[in-house]
Amino acid sequence: MIFRGYMDESYDKHQKLFALSCLIASGKDWLEMERKWKLHLAAKNKQLKKEGRKLISRYHATDCSGRHNEFSGWTHDERDTFVKGLFGIFKRTPVHAVGLEVDLDDLCEVFPEFSGDRLKAAYRVLTKCVFQTIGEDCHNLGGGRRAEVTLFHDRTPNGKYDTTILESFNRMVLDSDFPYKSYFTTITPLSWENCIALQPADLVAFEVFKAAECRAEARTQRKSFDALLDLEAFGIHTRSISKDAMRQLRKELERYNAIEAL
Repeated sequence: MIFRGYMDESYDKHQKLFALSCLIASGKDWLEMERKWKLHLAAKNKQLKKEGRKLISRYHATDCSGRHNEFSGWTHDERDTFVKGLFGIFKRTPVHAVGLEVDLDDLCEVFPEFSGDRLKAAYRVLTKCVFQTIGEDCHNLGGGRRAEVTLFHDRTPNGKYDTTILESFNRMVLDSDFPYKSYFTTITPLSWENCIALQPADLVAFEVFKAAECRAEARTQRKSFDALLDLEAFGIHTRSISKDAMRQLRKELERYNAIEAL
């Protein structure tokens, strides 16, 4: 089985919480996902043009949720109806998602040597954890069938952390102790302008991030996240990387003198 995976991240301006998602599907299912996604955006733009309003170039989770930039002037109901339509695409297209999140204060407490650049620390740790989770899921859900996953990620701002992601990928697939290295082929940065599939990844990363934010602030979980979890055709593996898990990761790295190579 040959799959493509698309990764995107979401974090707050204070760099307190960080979420990373990866959506995985066959090439055929991605083509169908992209076709339906473009049709949904085109239908909305047709309505906006008819009403003499600003068109949208893409779905962007943060702007859509806050009704900023291209989504300014939208009502809450209009936004929610639009996003529900996107959820409907997930419902009709088989996709497996991994969504992980971490508290960056906890991460920098466990790895103080990385605290000078909190986002780089997040990419280092969560990229490794995402690859581990994808490998486990391919193994557990694949029924013994061989699988190959080619990965793409949203280009980081000015490409600053693209090298960090690539280095994490290379260390995982070259690690003789990583049992799932044979599942992974390559990883490549892409820009949203050239890749519709990054938009669904953006949606999932944002929802995982907002769910973590709700837990941190003891607020009720968002209905949109509940709706995403309840989609029968949409498999999603979400988890929070706890401080204990990070301490265990540090112990393993220290055992092989590999902290700098994380």
